[in-house]
Amino acid sequence: MNQENLHDILASIGKDPKINDAFFDNLLSRKEWSKILEINRITLWRWEVNIINKIPPLKASYYETGKGCRSNYLDGYQRFLSATIFFLMKGKKYEEVKRLLIANFMHLRRKDFEQWRKQQ
Repeated sequence: MNQENLHDILASIGKDPKINDAFFDNLLSRKEWSKILEINRITLWRWEVNIINKIPPLKASYYETGKGCRSNYLDGYQRFLSATIFFLMKGKKYEEVKRLLIANFMHLRRKDFEQWRKQQ
């Protein structure tokens, strides 16, 4: 994925009103967020285990405490990262998605999410 593809994915997230509006809600449970993405909550758990937890800089940002603790609720950034994975996963395997996220993690940090959200 190059910079342009990342911008396309972020634009896709921003254009989907159901997903985009969820970033402005308070914390959502994994079950609620899975319903919005129209995926099984086990799929979201697999993304955390097989993708996010395998990329140290994203894992640190995702869990924010640095301890890898898993809360029952997802904040806006966690939903943003999982929505990015949702759009990346179409037709790709975990390893390919991990490579794409590693190559672009500098554009997927919490501060980048906050900038992106302000632009929406």
